[in-house]
Amino acid sequence: MADCPAHPGTPALGTCERCGRFFCAADRLELDGKVYCAECGARPDVDWLGAHYAPFVGRRSALAWFLGVFGLALLCVGLLILSGGRPATHWGGIALAFVTYAAACLGFFTGWRHGRRALVLGSLVGAVLIGATMSEMPGGLALAIALLIVSASAWTDVRSKLFYRLPVPRPELRKHFDRQGSNPLAILASRLALFAVLVPGLGLITLGLGVLALTRVDKRATPPVGNVSAGISAIVASLLSLALWVGVYLSRNR
Repeated sequence: MADCPAHPGTPALGTCERCGRFFCAADRLELDGKVYCAECGARPDVDWLGAHYAPFVGRRSALAWFLGVFGLALLCVGLLILSGGRPATHWGGIALAFVTYAAACLGFFTGWRHGRRALVLGSLVGAVLIGATMSEMPGGLALAIALLIVSASAWTDVRSKLFYRLPVPRPELRKHFDRQGSNPLAILASRLALFAVLVPGLGLITLGLGVLALTRVDKRATPPVGNVSAGISAIVASLLSLALWVGVYLSRNR
């Protein structure tokens, strides 16, 4: 086989699937099961997945903003409880739980290097304190569980990892893109369809959006357009909501 043109004297390992040039081990780049030279592999139309997620590195996700606002609210509530002279045996524990989790949320929001671990630890401490002090209150246990779920989501969320500039494996990025970035119309339709039960006529709109989203599916496009499951779920939810509202209308006009 010929030598690598970029490194004369170095035997080439193969040819680029885009431009056909030879490459050696130093220039070889594999993306989504295809092999390219380093120059082609850096192109946005080839490494579309890297280009899609590059702007999110170091940038707060919607979840990070939620934790920041939620943490600030919990901090205010906790401080108000402490300043109100409540009995330390009960309300003091609730205030401590709120302040602890609030500090963890704000640490995560600011991008503190230990913020991810602090959020997990803060959620565990906060959940135990809330479970111990609010077990007899309506929603106390649900709040404790919610703290754990939100913290677990923040730990595993791809956007949160990119915010902290952590390396994310390409298969994980691809899975996230297929679920959250591919075919935005299908994603929008599936989310709006959840409210079609509450809003008369919305099911007709989401049904149309779901059908239109399915017509846009193209797995060979760059980037690929998929998310068939989201489009189908939007159609199913829309049909169910329409059937419900038709049933309500018929029952009222008998």
